[in-house]
Amino acid sequence: MSTAASAVEVPSSRYVIRVRFGETDLMGIAHHSSYLLWFEAARVEYLRRRGVDYGDFVRRGVNLPVIEAGLRYRRAARFDERLVVEARVSELSGATVRFDYRVFREADGELLTEGHTTLACVDDAHRPRRIPSDVRELLMSPERAPRELDRV
Repeated sequence: MSTAASAVEVPSSRYVIRVRFGETDLMGIAHHSSYLLWFEAARVEYLRRRGVDYGDFVRRGVNLPVIEAGLRYRRAARFDERLVVEARVSELSGATVRFDYRVFREADGELLTEGHTTLACVDDAHRPRRIPSDVRELLMSPERAPRELDRV
C-alpha cells in the first residue's frame, strides 16, 4: 500500500456510555471536551473487540498519539443519558490512521455528534514509523470478540 492515506471500509464498533455528572456543565449538558474522552474509550474498545490489548502495542514500541481531532456538535447530550458511540477506521496510510465517530442518544437514536481523530504511529523516541503490517491487519479486521452493547 502506498504512503498516501486511502479511504477504507471497515465495520464499526459500538460502545455505550452514560453521561456522568462531572462531564456536564451547570445546565446538565455534556461539556464539549467530554466527547474526546468518549472517542478515546470507543477507540480502545474498537481495538479490544479485534483482540488487541493496547498495552501490547506500547510494549512493542507501537505508539499511536492523536495528532488531529475534529468534532461537529448537532444536539446536546445531557446528564445521565445513555449514549452509543460508534467508531470505525476511515483512512489508513503508511504511518497514520483516522478514526471516525458518531454519537447517538440510545433512547431515540438521534445523532448528537460526529467527529474524527487522526493518530500517527511513532516509536518510543516519538519518531514517526510505519504502522506494522500485523497492526494494519488488526485495524482493518472485523470484530473478533463482538460483545453486546455495554450495560451501564
